[in-house]
Amino acid sequence: MLSMKDKGNAHDSDFKINLESFTQPLLQPLWEKHALVARKLSMATEQLQKAGSIEEYQQVGILVRDAWIEFIQKLFSVNFVPQDAEIPSNSDVKKMIEYTVTHWTSRPQQLIRVSKALIDLANEVHHKRTIDLYSAKWCLLTTLFVMVIMLDLDAQYDNLADRKYYRCPSCGSLNLSCEKGQEVFPEGPGAHYEIWSCEDCDWEHFIYLE
Repeated sequence: MLSMKDKGNAHDSDFKINLESFTQPLLQPLWEKHALVARKLSMATEQLQKAGSIEEYQQVGILVRDAWIEFIQKLFSVNFVPQDAEIPSNSDVKKMIEYTVTHWTSRPQQLIRVSKALIDLANEVHHKRTIDLYSAKWCLLTTLFVMVIMLDLDAQYDNLADRKYYRCPSCGSLNLSCEKGQEVFPEGPGAHYEIWSCEDCDWEHFIYLE
């Protein structure tokens, strides 16, 4: 018969296996479309599997929150904003979600509501001192599900996630510059990237190309 300690160890092992079996298939389309977001959520998965303290769970919240910011900034386009509306700032992720999802579908309310709730939950996981394993797990897994759905909607409406900027998402300026480069590691060359920046405000965005 298993002791309480053995049962706890068995439960932890099952949790790790189940978590990976969920996250890996969901991460695949993100690796293909947005490697930086996939990298952050992959790091969140690794962090969650080894987390045993409040501070370690909070790191999961930080990674998920940052992934949401990168993800929505990539999908959002100034073209989604009505002419009589103000262009959201680069940090106004929830407003960018509203405009982006509304552009895809005539019934956006539920997806907008869930996305905003997940951003709030990521912030809660980051800051709350009483956060637990299951809140962090729910935050990570549900974020992955919703992001994959959003990528699918984006592709269906021919607004591919690898679009390039032609207007600044922050101020609407056409005065953009693009710096191209490639990461270099001791073991060899890494991914190519672009850094887009606006000459008229402080907006800047980093994009992995592969």
